[in-house]
Amino acid sequence: MATEPTSTPTPDADGHDDVYAGLDERQRYELDRRCDHHPPRSTAQAEAHGRWRAAMKVLMAEAMRSLPPCRETSMVLTSLDDALMYGNAAIARPPMANGRKGGH
Repeated sequence: MATEPTSTPTPDADGHDDVYAGLDERQRYELDRRCDHHPPRSTAQAEAHGRWRAAMKVLMAEAMRSLPPCRETSMVLTSLDDALMYGNAAIARPPMANGRKGGH
């Protein structure tokens, strides 16, 4: 599959690089969806973040109590950090255009 050549961002009128240079509208949306800060849109969303963090904290605490201090335990905790981050991103980010529907 052929792809369009990528271009280096070009400075805008203020001398800042145009991060969107060479990107189509779908790519621009996806870049913003992935990189922009997404503050909670509602109290319910803020509460969802809190529930997710609390659930992950329980798992991390159990791992710290139950597993021996070793490389594998460190990897478990790192993986739980990743799960915390991805879960919060899933709650915060707007849905992907044409993305997966609910009910995985």
